[in-house]
Amino acid sequence: MTGGIVTNVLKTMETSSSVGMFARDTGGCLIARLGVARSFDEAREITFAEVSESAAFYFAAPLLAKGTAGAFSKAFGVNKDTFSKSLEELKNTDIKTLQKIKRGKFAQIFAVFGLMLPAVFGIAPLRNLLTYSETGKEKFTNVVELEKTEKKKHRKEAGKKASALMKTLSAISVLSVASGIGLAAAGKNAGIYKKLEPVYNTVSKHLGFTKSGDLTLAHYGALIYPASIAGYFYGSRDKYETLENARRFAITVPLLFWGEKLIQNTIYKAFDKKFGTKVRENGEIKSYKEILKLPEKERLRFLKAKNLSYGITFFTNTMLIAMAVALLNRLETKRKFDKDSAQKSHAAEPIR
Repeated sequence: MTGGIVTNVLKTMETSSSVGMFARDTGGCLIARLGVARSFDEAREITFAEVSESAAFYFAAPLLAKGTAGAFSKAFGVNKDTFSKSLEELKNTDIKTLQKIKRGKFAQIFAVFGLMLPAVFGIAPLRNLLTYSETGKEKFTNVVELEKTEKKKHRKEAGKKASALMKTLSAISVLSVASGIGLAAAGKNAGIYKKLEPVYNTVSKHLGFTKSGDLTLAHYGALIYPASIAGYFYGSRDKYETLENARRFAITVPLLFWGEKLIQNTIYKAFDKKFGTKVRENGEIKSYKEILKLPEKERLRFLKAKNLSYGITFFTNTMLIAMAVALLNRLETKRKFDKDSAQKSHAAEPIR
């Protein structure tokens, strides 16, 4: 596990870049879920949803954050580099400039999430309309082929529904962005600013962006994931899909915020003990860049521990969990559908 190929592959995966994270997380989940897809239509829906969500998370959000930083720093008359700093870093800034920055950051946050959240919410409903457009399937049980239906293209009708949905989501975005800008602009008045300052502070402190425009876990936990989850439930086409969504999120959301770290730490601790290393030390995990700088003898041991820990952690947290949840839903939905079908059949039997 210290070979150059293995190390180079895992080293490439260990990245905070948007491209690297998109390839790693999307690839892992997508492969796992496609492996247990129940039909071509479901596979297409999984692909559309996974790629769209990851594109929004890893590309759209950071690009919006970077773009709006320039726009709002200019609009509020603040230097862009200064505007991009956190409030903690700006505590010694003169009061007038700090007030402009707080108002600008508040408007920026509203603008980014005002655009992002409706888009994320719309992924699941639009995925459904894509299937309806190509096949005419409106029920989830048809999509996963528990029930058969004649395939017919409904592109015109699906197009109208998609257009109506996009108009609604666009209107929500415009309203959200305008509300944020309006509240930020109102703060130009000293009296109003005094009342709104606690709101500006709270929003900027907990939902502000990094200097590079990246989003934090708080954004996903507080805003983006709830919007995504709401979109999936809104787009549920029958009770079976509603139950699948409930099971999926009941497992994956707690794992994301608590379970993944616990799994990761357990794995690293085990291999550190096995190889007598300290890849994970004081709550921090050494990167490949740090390990490759160590003396050769020490480096080889650390690479063994790191490669095994990182590889197994990735497989467990990304691929294994995604496949396990998909399999659970597949089995439980089939059981529930068969049970319901048997009850309907029994109820329809004539009384003798």
